[in-house]
Amino acid sequence: MNRIFVLIFSALLSLGVSINANGKERVVPFNYELSVVQEGNSATSGHKIFKVWSFGKKSDLTDEICMRNAIHGILFRGLTSEDMGTQGSVSALVPDGYESHHDYFDAFFASGDYLQFIQPVSKGAQQAGDVVKMKKDYKVGLLVQVNLSALRKRLEKDGITKGVRSLFKF
Repeated sequence: MNRIFVLIFSALLSLGVSINANGKERVVPFNYELSVVQEGNSATSGHKIFKVWSFGKKSDLTDEICMRNAIHGILFRGLTSEDMGTQGSVSALVPDGYESHHDYFDAFFASGDYLQFIQPVSKGAQQAGDVVKMKKDYKVGLLVQVNLSALRKRLEKDGITKGVRSLFKF
C-alpha cells in the first residue's frame, strides 16, 4: 500500500513541477535577436561565434534560454552580417521553418538536446553591459559558440534536412 501511495504522490509531484499557479505550463517564448561579433573572436572550423540578445523578464532569461534562442535562430532565421557581407552570414539550416517538423523540434528543445551543439563563450548573461533594462522588460546578451557542423550532421541523420551529397546523387 505504501508503494502505491509513493508512486501516486511522485506522479502528482512531477505534474506540479511543470504547471504554475494558474494551472498553465510556463514556457518562455522565442523572443530574441542575433548579431555577429567582430571583436576578434575566432571560432574553430565548423563553429560560429555570435551574440544572442533575448528579451523578457530578467528572471526568465537564463543562460539556457539564451542558448535555446541562439539555436532556434541558427535553425530557422540564419545569421546575417550586414557589415561583413556574406562572409559572416549563415543561412537558416531549416529554411522550411519550425512547423515543417514541429514534433521533432518540440522534442529537440524540450529534452535539451540542443545544448550539445552550443556553449557560452562569455561567463554568463549577467555580465556588465549584457543586461539592458528596457521600459518593462530586459534585454540580455550572451556570447555563444555553435558547432554548426555537428548540428547539420544531426539534422541530416534525423532526416530533417538533406546534405550536400544528396544533390549529386543520380
